Amino acid sequence: MVAATCSTTSGSKTQGRRLGDGGRAFQLDLTLRNPLEAYKWLKKRFPDVEKDRPAWLGMTLVMFLMKIEELDPTTAERLAPQVFGGQMRQVELKAEFDRLRQERAEKHSDTNLSKLSSPQRAQIFDQTVFSFLRVYGPKMFGSDNAVLKDGRSLGSLYPDYVIEVDGKPKVAVEINAHRTRVERQFAINTLGYLWLLRRLVPEALLVVPQDSGYDLKHLAKLRDEIGLDGIRFATLPEAGARRFEDLVVQE
Repeated sequence: MVAATCSTTSGSKTQGRRLGDGGRAFQLDLTLRNPLEAYKWLKKRFPDVEKDRPAWLGMTLVMFLMKIEELDPTTAERLAPQVFGGQMRQVELKAEFDRLRQERAEKHSDTNLSKLSSPQRAQIFDQTVFSFLRVYGPKMFGSDNAVLKDGRSLGSLYPDYVIEVDGKPKVAVEINAHRTRVERQFAINTLGYLWLLRRLVPEALLVVPQDSGYDLKHLAKLRDEIGLDGIRFATLPEAGARRFEDLVVQE
C-alpha cells in the first residue's frame, strides 16, 4: 500500500510521489536538489573525499558533478579527479553540465524519437526509467537502502527491474514502451501480468511514456473494480527525465 501525508483519490495524479509498502507514511518531498542531498551523494559515492573534504570544496561544485553523473556517468568519472583536486572551477563544471544537457535534449527530442524504430524507442525509454530509478530510487521508496536490481533476480517470472530495500524485494518495475494506441486486450493482459508479479513482491509498478496511448486512469479503474491491490502506474517523459517531479503517479 502507498501512503502519503497529502490526500489523494483513486484516479488522481501525483507528481514526485515516493512509493513504498506496508502503509508506512512518508512525506511528499518536492525538493529537487539541496546541499544535504549533495552531501549525502558525496558521502556515498566518494567517502574518502567526504571524510577529508577541503574547505574550498563547496556543495555547488558537488551538485554539478552529481547532475553530470545523472546525464553521463563516464564523463563524471573522468571529471571527478579534477573537481576534487581543485583543478576545475565552478563555471567550467557548469559549462560541461550545460553541454551534456543540451546534447541529450537534441538526441532525444520528440522529433528525433518519431523517426526511430519501435525497438530503438523502447531501448531509449528503458534507459530513461533505469537512470531515473538509479538516481531517485531512494527518494521514491523512502529509504537510503533502496537498490535497483535486474528483474531476473526474482526467478523465471520477472519484471524489468526490482527495487530491493534492506536486501528484500519490495517493488517490481515493469516498463512498457511507446504505443500510439493500446488495445483493450493488451491492457487487460498487462494488468494480469502485473498481478502475477504482485504475487512475488509487495508492490508492482508499471511505467509508461508520457503522451502515449496508455489510458492509466482506465487501468486504475479496472484494477479497483477487480480488487487488485498493490499495483501502481506512473509516467515519465520518453526522451529523458530531468527532475524528480517528472514522475507522475496514477493512483
